[in-house]
Amino acid sequence: MRPWWCLFFLILSSTRCDASWDELEFTGYLAVGTGFQRALVGPLDRTVNDKLLLNLSADLQYRNFFIESDDRRNVLRYGSGLLGYHLQQQEDSALSLIGTNYHDAIGPDLNTGTGRAHLPELDGLQLRDSDFLLGLRYQRFWQQHYMAVEIGQDIESHYSQQLRLLYSYRQPLRNWDLYYNVGVSFSAARLVNYYYGVSAAESQSGRPTYSAGAGQQLHLGVSALYPLSTDWLLELGLAVNGFSSAYTGSPLVTRNSEFRSLVKFRYVF
Repeated sequence: MRPWWCLFFLILSSTRCDASWDELEFTGYLAVGTGFQRALVGPLDRTVNDKLLLNLSADLQYRNFFIESDDRRNVLRYGSGLLGYHLQQQEDSALSLIGTNYHDAIGPDLNTGTGRAHLPELDGLQLRDSDFLLGLRYQRFWQQHYMAVEIGQDIESHYSQQLRLLYSYRQPLRNWDLYYNVGVSFSAARLVNYYYGVSAAESQSGRPTYSAGAGQQLHLGVSALYPLSTDWLLELGLAVNGFSSAYTGSPLVTRNSEFRSLVKFRYVF
């Protein structure tokens, strides 16, 4: 059982016994589409490119407990949601306990949405597993603006910390909703080294040992939503991620930046 299910039951059990299901707000999404990426670690491209992406997700609110889909967060991810609990909530701001995955696995054999993928270029590496960070998020909303500060501690793989600063601006344009996004992440050395370091046991010709320090990432992106009908939405997304030398100095890295794009059709129920 993944830790976020434990958090789900812990929060749910803390609600009052007389809570009414009338307070439950639920929106479900079934999405189908395709993505293209040029990842920092080049062989990872094959886990996404030329693949059909299927995703079942939901936005849920029950008292202070909530689940946010990646669609609602307007972050260009290939299927990663967030769950949380509002510690304090006002009309234009919120402070919440959150849990989510930020980093996908890296290794020679990976599970993907279309099956098991073998990446021979990464043979000899130990699996760097996906993470799950528990932490705090402060959000602020005003007019078309959104700002968030997130800080989290991983409890599943690298057991390190990350700070994220996010800003998004929404621009309605005819029937389109455009979102312009920028973010900065600050990661502890233990986190960067877990994913991009190379131990003596993993080193080989063309892959020397490497120990990473603390690192930073810059995210720039734009996403767009267009209603095709009352139940169907078209979603488009583009993003570029830049990385500090702690990342790009790794022998696992084949590029200095990362590019992602996404096209999908979303059914709302």
